[in-house]
Amino acid sequence: MNVLAIDASTRMLSVSMSTDSGRTEGLLDVGLTHAESIIDLVDFCVSRSGVKNSDIELVACTEGPGSFTGLRIGMATTKGIAKALGIPWVAVPTLDCIAWGLEDFPGAVVPVIDARKGRYWATVYLRGERQGDWLDIGAEGLAALMDRHDKVLVTGPDAAQFEGMATERSGIRIDPRAGSGAARALAALAVRNFIEKGPFPDSAGPLYLRPSEAEETAVASERVRKT
Repeated sequence: MNVLAIDASTRMLSVSMSTDSGRTEGLLDVGLTHAESIIDLVDFCVSRSGVKNSDIELVACTEGPGSFTGLRIGMATTKGIAKALGIPWVAVPTLDCIAWGLEDFPGAVVPVIDARKGRYWATVYLRGERQGDWLDIGAEGLAALMDRHDKVLVTGPDAAQFEGMATERSGIRIDPRAGSGAARALAALAVRNFIEKGPFPDSAGPLYLRPSEAEETAVASERVRKT
């Protein structure tokens, strides 16, 4: 199946064009400036893969959690491509994509994304199965969660922030592939989701674990106005 996968949920913008004969991937780590680069990276991956736009059968994006702006850009781009080509689209949870391929690790796999304000979006996987809800959690809480497991592999674009913890605590390792993009995993998981659940509706939106800063500011301003 020819699948175009777009991950704009973190500072790493990654795109994968997967076909039956191979895969072309692109990765940019230039901060949250995805709106300036996303179309060029999509065009690059599609053209280098040797397929035409009309050959794409499914478009996928990461659903969240992640950067509020990045998620909106990725999903809007995905919906636009799907509509223009008349093909289905799906979204896959970001942390599922980050943890993909680590099912054989003999312990807990913990994908982490910096959520700012001293907090992280994270969860725990054992043998590829998510063990609980998506978390919006502080560093101390996440450390306590890791302490429940003898072996922990921290992965994701911000795993390096836990190198100090890995040095101090036995059993905690940093995934050497943590800096790679999630689009390749996204493409694989998207096919499975599409087969099991079908296409996403146009009304579907990103998975947010908290209000955006703009929404929090608006709520705070409204409270001040009413007092």
